[in-house]
Amino acid sequence: MSIFEKFSDRSGPTPMVPVALLSVAFLLAIGFQTMQLMRERSNLTTVFTGQESAVQQTVKLRNAVDSFAGDTAKLAQAGDPQAKQVVDSLRSQNITLRPPAAPAAAPAIAPTR
Repeated sequence: MSIFEKFSDRSGPTPMVPVALLSVAFLLAIGFQTMQLMRERSNLTTVFTGQESAVQQTVKLRNAVDSFAGDTAKLAQAGDPQAKQVVDSLRSQNITLRPPAAPAAAPAIAPTR
């Protein structure tokens, strides 16, 4: 008697149906999770793309405000009384205005012969 004949003579229930059902349920669950994650990624990409223009506008506005604040601080250092008043008022609110940093001078390059 071979091993296959020995197991084929069993008359009890086989585990094939429950294992097949568990396998199908597992694959369906994995498929569902994959679809959910793909949908969420698509939504996040859409939100990110929608916020790019707002971020660019915010950067432009921040640069304009920094430039204005720097000009005001420069006027205050030059002795303008209204600019000094604005700088002092902002300093009392713990906001410090600094004049823009002077651009670094390019190093002199000696001519080569």
